[in-house]
Amino acid sequence: MSRAEQLNQWRSDGYLDIYHYRENRKLPLHYQFVEDARHYEGLELGRQVPTLILHGCDDDVIPMIASRDYASTRPWVQLVELESDHGLRDVMGLIWAAVREFCDL
Repeated sequence: MSRAEQLNQWRSDGYLDIYHYRENRKLPLHYQFVEDARHYEGLELGRQVPTLILHGCDDDVIPMIASRDYASTRPWVQLVELESDHGLRDVMGLIWAAVREFCDL
């Protein structure tokens, strides 16, 4: 099934089961999520707000290059690459240390 067909199926069904890493199970995501996202203009999302991105080097959901590219064009974004997967469950100590440093606590 093509991506367009998958999107149309999601629209007609209303919900799509998406794996939620925190919950460790699939949860339904309503198609309204897509409709809401279409209302955001790229420029509106480009505000220079200090941002910390924590990304697992072994993430099989979101490619590391996406975070690297995003951070490389935004000097207010700090990217921390962690030796973990998408869930980041095994690096909680490193996450809290990065958050404390980022927030200057």
